[in-house]
Amino acid sequence: MICRLCCCGVHIIIRTVHTALVLGIPITLITQDTELRHAIYYFQRPFYAISYIVLLLFSLVMYFLACLVNPGFLPPSKKKTLSLNNNSDEEDIFEDSNMINKATNYRHCDFCEVEQPMRTKHCEDCKRCVRKYDHHCPWLETCVGERNHRFFWLFLLSISSLIFWTVYITWESIVYKLDWIQWLESNALLFCDLFVLIIAGMVVFGLLCFHSYLIVVGLTTWEFVSRERITYLKYLDDSYNPFDEGCLCNLYHFLCHWKLRRWEALYAKKAEAQGTSNSGIV
Repeated sequence: MICRLCCCGVHIIIRTVHTALVLGIPITLITQDTELRHAIYYFQRPFYAISYIVLLLFSLVMYFLACLVNPGFLPPSKKKTLSLNNNSDEEDIFEDSNMINKATNYRHCDFCEVEQPMRTKHCEDCKRCVRKYDHHCPWLETCVGERNHRFFWLFLLSISSLIFWTVYITWESIVYKLDWIQWLESNALLFCDLFVLIIAGMVVFGLLCFHSYLIVVGLTTWEFVSRERITYLKYLDDSYNPFDEGCLCNLYHFLCHWKLRRWEALYAKKAEAQGTSNSGIV
């Protein structure tokens, strides 16, 4: 009980800090003589003001969706075996369950007492097994998995755009003075905003580029970093990815496909296709 209360407290603190930062910097810019102040406070440029506010709110919504949506936790009540045929929320690719079962031997999680579907990993922080595990994000205080990865990427995309826009507004608002002491005093708050924005922007934009690459090639962070230790990947050629369906298909499934996928079926399909191709060459 105490551990749960502590975890809940950490969640609230981190998410409150994030919200305060996202809202706090624009508020400081509204208090200064900036383009954002003229657009929002005086409503001189309605489209500019509305666009900025919509982008800000969208980034917050995506952040909290990434935080609060179930990332793909395996139900703890399912002991020893995990049914592949009775989950209505799963994609039905192959009707022949034998083909799916032959694709891989399921790994058993000693902590959750379940057999993990392919691309599932136990998270030591969440104490749960997560489908299509990507990573545990300390800034979300939850895992990024099959159900919430799209929201995490949309959050990175929207917050990166918001940061770049806010950096431009802040830079353009710097007041030039002949005396450098007066210059520092006049722009002290703007310099603090710029410092926070630049540091956060480098981190967020780096994550956005990395996760965009992973989406395009059909991998997760865990698979990209730990390929040599993952049973269903370590015996394959380094250049071969059994989950890569092409850039457009990967992007479509990532953003638009809501049902949990049976990765064993795709793995078996790609393995069969590769085997046919190899036999044809021979």
